[in-house]
Amino acid sequence: MAMSGGGRGRLMADINVTPLVDVMLVLLIIFMVTSSVEKIDKQREKKKFNEKKKADLQRKVPIKLPKVNAKEVIDKEDKKLVLSFTLAQKYFIGETEIVACKDSRGKGTRANCDEEHVNFKACLKQLQDKLLENHKLQQDKEIYLRADRGLPYGCVLKTMQAVRAAGITKFGLVSDPEVEQPPSKGKK
Repeated sequence: MAMSGGGRGRLMADINVTPLVDVMLVLLIIFMVTSSVEKIDKQREKKKFNEKKKADLQRKVPIKLPKVNAKEVIDKEDKKLVLSFTLAQKYFIGETEIVACKDSRGKGTRANCDEEHVNFKACLKQLQDKLLENHKLQQDKEIYLRADRGLPYGCVLKTMQAVRAAGITKFGLVSDPEVEQPPSKGKK
C-alpha cells in the first residue's frame, strides 16, 4: 500500500507518550521510596558503628566524662581523631598511648598542672610534638578531646592550648549525655 503526500489514508506515526509518562512516574516513585529506605538503613548502621566504636574506646581508655545536658553532635565524618586525657595524666590518640606524664601529680589527690611544674610542661611539649608528627591530624586540623571529669579545669585548658599550638584549629570536647530524672510524683 503506497502512501501519497496528501491523501486521506495516511497512517499516523505519532507515539502515544501517556503510557510512557505513567511508567516513568511509577519508576520514579519506586526509586524515591527505595532510596529513602536505604538511607534510613545506612543511618542505623552508622549509629550502631559509632556506638560500638565509642564503647570500644571507653573500654580501652576508661575515662569518666562530664555529663552535660546537650544534644549529641552527629559526626559527619567518622574518621576524626580522638585525643583522650586520663586522670592518670596519660594522653591517647584513639587507643594508642602517645604521652604519659610522669610524676606530674602533686602531694594531694589532684593533678599538678601549674605553669611552674616542670614535668607537666615537658609533658605538654611532648604532646605538642606528637601532634605535630601526626600527618592525618596536620592534614585535617581537627580533633575531639575526651578529658576525665576529675581533672582540674586548668589541666584541660593547658592541654587545649598545647593542641592549638600544634596547629589544630578545630577541636570539640566530648561529654556523656546527662540522664534526665523523671519528675517525682509527690512534688508539684
